[in-house]
Amino acid sequence: MLFELRRVPLADLDALYQDPSDIFFYLSGEEPYQPPKSFFKRVFGPKTPPKPKREWTPPSDDMLLDLETNWHVLHYVLCRNAWEGPLPQATLLSGGTELGKVDVGYGPARGLNPMEADDFLTYLSSLNKEQYALGIEGKDFVENDIYGGYTGWNSDDAANLWDYIEALKAFLTKAKQENHGIILHLY
Repeated sequence: MLFELRRVPLADLDALYQDPSDIFFYLSGEEPYQPPKSFFKRVFGPKTPPKPKREWTPPSDDMLLDLETNWHVLHYVLCRNAWEGPLPQATLLSGGTELGKVDVGYGPARGLNPMEADDFLTYLSSLNKEQYALGIEGKDFVENDIYGGYTGWNSDDAANLWDYIEALKAFLTKAKQENHGIILHLY
């Protein structure tokens, strides 16, 4: 399971709130599934021309942040809970608004508006590299069934995980500067 954040113009995020069925096209260029018309609809139904094929352009690398398998460890370290927590700490797993009920891998994608993204950025910016993971031990990840858990957790792991926090802060800062929303999804 991997976790991706994608910066998006607010108009695109608003369009996905209105029509979440388009999320697959937005994320990967896949058109929404349209079942074939039944025989009777083809013969007696209105004649509608097929939808034109849309061109999909993959996002540039600076529009994406892949947390890889570290998403659950990050959530646990920030919240000290496997699946829940208060916002903005729990933004990765609970923040934003679901983009419909379309399963994009492991549940629906969620959208963060600029204010929610800024709240998460403010929280992350308040963390201290030397103290953010104090009290965490490898057994915590095992006992809480944390995906990608570091069973031999040590100070090097905390330093490596801090790199993801720094990447999140840079990504969220760029979103703030450009007034972008963010799509979060687990696949």
